[in-house]
Amino acid sequence: MDVGVLTVVVAILVALVLRRVVVLRRDWHTTRGFATAMLVVCVAALATASAFEVKHQWVQARATAVVVHVSGSATAVADCQRFTPELVDLSATSGFVFADSQNVAHLRRTVCNDLFAWLLSSKRAPTDGQVRAVHITVHEAMHIRGEFDEARAECFAMQRDADAAQLLGATPAQAAALAQRYYRDVYPRMPEPYVSAQCAADQAYDQTPGDGQFP
Repeated sequence: MDVGVLTVVVAILVALVLRRVVVLRRDWHTTRGFATAMLVVCVAALATASAFEVKHQWVQARATAVVVHVSGSATAVADCQRFTPELVDLSATSGFVFADSQNVAHLRRTVCNDLFAWLLSSKRAPTDGQVRAVHITVHEAMHIRGEFDEARAECFAMQRDADAAQLLGATPAQAAALAQRYYRDVYPRMPEPYVSAQCAADQAYDQTPGDGQFP
């Protein structure tokens, strides 16, 4: 569990709610109207903040499960970007892994939001963003595994997308469709460093050549 500004806000609001309960019980006969109103405000704020914090922690935990599974590293973790850092992040990067901190897959907040939406969906008709979110998580896991050549990491990740989607709750058919959709619709539009002619059935980057399917 990571601690961010929202985590601290939730802790403060818990303290405020407890404080308002004490005040309400102590001053019930003199200021019960005001004390009740303040308690309601604090509880509403706590419920809202807690919902966002639980969402962040949950989707980050699911992304971590994928990163661990794909990378094969038990110490690997996913780090979903929080709201405040996103405000000052001017990069176009959807995810990254630092070479000197190779067990952490940093994911853009928009990626984690799309992953969250897909996790809660029926998974029958994912949006482009949701398809990319699953793949980006797998792609960063490839970097954790030690593959820093972008074309190879991208190709190897596509071949693990269906596996990761099933781990996250998709049926085999839904998982296969998601992987095929990324390969068909997204991969051809990727920047040059991510694309290779060797990323095709029975070519050099096919990890299961001769099986009659790709990715």
